[in-house]
Order: sequence, then C-alpha cells, then structure tokens
Amino acid sequence: MEGVWVVLLAFLTCGYFALAGFDYGVGVLLRLVGRDERSRRAVLRAVTPFFLGNEVWLVAAVGVLFGAFPRLEGELLSSQHTVFAVLLAGLVCFTVAVQLRSPGWDFPLVGGALVVAAGWGVLLGRVLGGPVWLWGAGMLVLFSLHGAVFLAWRLSGELRARASRIAGVLVLPGVGFVVAAVVTAGSVPVPAFGVTGVVASGLLGGVWVALRAGRHRVAFACSAVLCAVPVVGVFGARSVVTVSVMADLPTLRVLTWAAVVVVPLVLVFQWATWRMSRAAR
Repeated sequence: MEGVWVVLLAFLTCGYFALAGFDYGVGVLLRLVGRDERSRRAVLRAVTPFFLGNEVWLVAAVGVLFGAFPRLEGELLSSQHTVFAVLLAGLVCFTVAVQLRSPGWDFPLVGGALVVAAGWGVLLGRVLGGPVWLWGAGMLVLFSLHGAVFLAWRLSGELRARASRIAGVLVLPGVGFVVAAVVTAGSVPVPAFGVTGVVASGLLGGVWVALRAGRHRVAFACSAVLCAVPVVGVFGARSVVTVSVMADLPTLRVLTWAAVVVVPLVLVFQWATWRMSRAAR
C-alpha cells in the first residue's frame, strides 16, 4: 500500500507541473507575446478556461502529502519554510491578478508567475542538492517554453507566430539547463539522474521539430511531459519518500477510500475543462 501512495503523490505532482506549468509560462510571457492591451486580453483568454482546473492538481497533491506523508510534510516545511512562503505569496499574487485582471494588474500577474516558476525550481534544486540558481532559472525556462507552446497552439495570426518564435528561442537554454542539471547533480547518482536528462533532451528536440512542422498539439504534449520530468527525477534519483515518513496503515486505509473518490473527480474535471474549451473554439 505504501508504494501506491508514493506513485499517487508522484502522479499528482507531475500532473500539476505538466498542466499548471503553462499557466505560469503564459503569465511570464504576457507582455512579450501581448504587445498591447487587446493582444494581452487575447493571451489571457486563451489560458483562463484551464486555470482553475490546472490548480486542482496542486490541491490534490498537497492533500496526499499532508494526509499520507505527515512526517515528510513536516520535514519539508521546517527545512524549506522560506521557499514555501515565497511560493505561496507568488501563487496568491498570480491567482488574484488572473481573476481580477485589468491593465494595472499586469505587473503583479507577471511577477507572481515569475516567483512561482523560479520558486518551484529552487525547491527542486534544494531537494536534489543542485545549485538553486540553476534550478530556479531552469524551471523558469521550461515553464516559459511550455507557455509559449500553449499559446502557439491556441492563438492565431501574429500572436501565434510571436509565441512560436519565443518557444524556438527557449529550446536552446532548455537544453543548457538539462545538461547543467545532470553535471551538477550533487549527491544524486549521475547515471540514474542522467536517464531523465536524456529523456528531457529528447522532448526538447520533439518540441523543436513539432513547432517547425506546425504540429502544435504534438509540441504541447512534449513540453507538458518535459515540465513533469524534473519531478520524476526527484522521485527516481533520490529517495525523498520512504516508509518512515508515511502515516500508519489504518490511516492509509481510510485515505484510500477518499482517494478512490477524489482522484477520478480530478481527472473528470480536467477532461471536462478541455472538452468544453475545445467545443467553444
């Protein structure tokens, strides 16, 4: 049963990075893709239908962490409390700015997205023992690439062309981050962590090729998986989740019944969000 909960936590966290990652990427690129108020509204209209559905993954992952891994949650909060405080501030700022968006909210929106994207990178870097500046900048690049690919898929005309150009520019820095992350892996075994590096490099190549061919959905799928790869690296290269930090078996049995209900609801809600958005286009 313990292994099931580790897989579930990894799955929900990967889903959050793969989907909410483009929310933050779009926020970072708002004023680069949108050069005037009309185009910025078009950018935000593209992402707004997915925003709340994407954040549900984070709520579910945090619920699993608090319920099934109380000791791990305590260790993370005590050792990384500053990072979590900054992340929370960025999330609140970004969420409020998206919901109450007006010309005066552009800078809180972009700033919140920057803080969240870099903050998750800093947290991953600290867990893996790598340079936090590298991971902060690297995850900012990956989320921004993901956001640019999403906009290239969902927009049209000059805005699509602009987003595609930005995505193409970000591919090379993404490769640089992946290589540097493997080389500076700290205490993580390089051969084990190197596998995720190879996968990430292949996905970056897939983004580049798909964009050049105008296959925006394929590019988006590649960038979504790419944003989840660092999470897989954390769970695979370093044993941050062990039985010793899990709740007792009676608690896990009770939580299992809740998970049987909640996880399908998360998936159905996500499916319905994308389904309705496709119908509205």
